[in-house]
Amino acid sequence: MLPPAGHSEAERWVALGRAAAAEDLVRRLLATGAFQPVLVLAAEQSDATRLAAAGAQPLEQPADGFHFGEALAQIIRGHGLGQLAYFGGGSAPLASEQVLRGALDLMRSAAAGTTVVNNLHSTDWALLGAAQAVADRPQRFPTDNALGWVLAQEAGLAVLDLPAAAATRLDIDTPTDLLAAADHPDLGHALAAFLRQAPPTLLKPLHRVRQVLGTPASQLTLIGRTSSHAWAQLERRAQIWVRVFAEERGMLASGRLERGEVRSLLYGLAGDSPPERLVQILSTISQAVLWDTRVWMAAAGGWPSAADRYAADLGWVEQIRDPNLLRLSRAIQESTIPILAGGHGVVAGGIYALLESMEAANCA
Repeated sequence: MLPPAGHSEAERWVALGRAAAAEDLVRRLLATGAFQPVLVLAAEQSDATRLAAAGAQPLEQPADGFHFGEALAQIIRGHGLGQLAYFGGGSAPLASEQVLRGALDLMRSAAAGTTVVNNLHSTDWALLGAAQAVADRPQRFPTDNALGWVLAQEAGLAVLDLPAAAATRLDIDTPTDLLAAADHPDLGHALAAFLRQAPPTLLKPLHRVRQVLGTPASQLTLIGRTSSHAWAQLERRAQIWVRVFAEERGMLASGRLERGEVRSLLYGLAGDSPPERLVQILSTISQAVLWDTRVWMAAAGGWPSAADRYAADLGWVEQIRDPNLLRLSRAIQESTIPILAGGHGVVAGGIYALLESMEAANCA
């Protein structure tokens, strides 16, 4: 299921990247010979046409508006599906045919009705062994994120969580998620072609961060909704020192963002200091930063538009209207060290993608 294309240049860029990732996914699913037919519900006719050319069967948009759970339930009921593999359009850009077959084999070898998910706590794709359980409670799924958790906790199903890796954790939500996939060995043809057309300036911070990861005893700072597993993987596989400011995990799922309850110790310590000062401090304690800036945005008392958030991720400061975010983004662009800014993915799936790309390059 693909989101509608955005209106700003940055949003359109992400939408095109998601469409390329979705095309790769359709081709990989069909190539396994085990996922047929591939049904696609696309908001944009251009996406439906593109994916139909790749072998998918487009479905009509719901006439009464889109609700994720209701739309998925309608597909399950309408096609009489006992089992169903669900994927978001940008949810599996680095999932190879081998990974997809492995997930299916895991579901088939488990007890009847078992569901396999890429991430139990924030599901982006799932192999539903008992699809009717979704159709029975569609309102519990305003988005796909709760699929694994609700099926395990409320439906009482066995839900298996796949190991954390780029294939299971990288989901294209922001521009930085797209950039993190660049040069990965499991990148699909369509997305690889899309990223080759990206301006070199977009990839420069990524390459500089990789240099830091590849230099033993370097210092890297993680900021935002990161996990202990991602932190440990960095230290074990990159052999670097990692400074971590982890806070506000679950701020979206818990409703804290919507209620205006997001708090950030890092933002609070900055006090009345301008964002330029915070970036300057970070540059004195690290050689690179991976920064989930959404926590900072929410703690600053506002939530910029998607157009502003995406432009900030890309460093397109001339397109940012929010004054606070503009100051932060300018400071990041002028920093003496590479800073990759983005959403949750930059300190989650993006980390696994960076590590795997680095390891593949070292083995080449």
